[in-house]
Amino acid sequence: MRNNYNRILIASCTANASQAIYANMTALLMVPFMSLYGLTLGQMGILVGINFGTQILADVLLTFIIDKVKYKNLVYIANLLGFIGMVLYCMSPKIMPSNVFVPMVLSTIVFSFASGMLEVVLSPIVDTIPDTFKNKKAAMSLLHSFYAWWQVVSIVFIALCLNYFGAENWMYIIGALAVVPVLNTIQFIPVKIVEQRSTESKGQSSFKVAKSPIFILCCIAIIVGAGVEIIMNQYVSTFCELNLGVSKLMSDMIGMLLFAVMLGAGRLIFGFFGHKINLNMVLIVSCFLAFIAYLLIGLEINTILSLVLCILVGLFSSMCWPGVISIAGEAFPKAGAWIFSALAVFGDVGASMFGAIAGNIADKLSLSKMFLIIACLPCLCMICHIAIYALIKRKKKTDSEDV
Repeated sequence: MRNNYNRILIASCTANASQAIYANMTALLMVPFMSLYGLTLGQMGILVGINFGTQILADVLLTFIIDKVKYKNLVYIANLLGFIGMVLYCMSPKIMPSNVFVPMVLSTIVFSFASGMLEVVLSPIVDTIPDTFKNKKAAMSLLHSFYAWWQVVSIVFIALCLNYFGAENWMYIIGALAVVPVLNTIQFIPVKIVEQRSTESKGQSSFKVAKSPIFILCCIAIIVGAGVEIIMNQYVSTFCELNLGVSKLMSDMIGMLLFAVMLGAGRLIFGFFGHKINLNMVLIVSCFLAFIAYLLIGLEINTILSLVLCILVGLFSSMCWPGVISIAGEAFPKAGAWIFSALAVFGDVGASMFGAIAGNIADKLSLSKMFLIIACLPCLCMICHIAIYALIKRKKKTDSEDV
């Protein structure tokens, strides 16, 4: 069984490669698409918005069916849709040469839906691994750390290939990456998943869990935490371009890449040492450090210091998403896989909503003032985790007294 649990964890971690590709390829191809096909910045923004919106739609739909369909079947469907979406994306100039935007929209919907499905199903798959084999909090952190590492790999691969082979050959680069969901499907075939949650979900009613103060606070924390992470992820490259005067390639490599490295490092560290650390305290301290970082970046004390802090926000925000999922999973062990789906919905809503809000603030005021205002998000996230920690502590005390 140990080999099977290892296979579950490895297959789930590598499945995050597809998610990282789906999330980053349009952003990295923005400039080539504008020069090659005359697409506007507004159209590129629509593609990014469709990506987020479709993921949210997938999260919502899976909330209702995830406890009724086998996890492996959902993974197979997600990988199939991802492969089809990427192939259509590559063929957009051939399908409709006069207006490549239309097939790009359709293909983005397909692979974004696949990304949303994977986002929802991978957490409950890893959660089936028993605590006797692997600490669940650590395993969950390891799962989410691989998204960041695959993000690093995809950024480097796509950026270097575009630079070496030329932007006009982008479709062959993305076509080569379409093999990733195929390989992941093959990886999942020998895996055996015991779906205990789906059979025990009646133990805790959905309504009872949904109205629990701990679950409500977890939802708020993941909304705000997703905002803390996504805003810096979106604007760290822009910060490098504006303040360091480097090229787009260099700004992606310095800013976006190093941010992703810190994001992965934080999750990987907790993945190895999570069983020795109190997750609630990690989240409280991390949110406080993210608050200080955003504040100092916004005050524009020093350019190099601000750049270092921008990158370190990746480390400070690394557990804001997987940490909440782990806490909710432990607090409601028999609730069913729907709680992972619901939290994914709130996380995507937070990323989409605060990403748009941050963009509007930066346009109307400035990038530095945006960071200064957004500093309230990690502060709110910290308050949520303090409250969660207090409620969980009281719940454990009450349960021990009842026993």
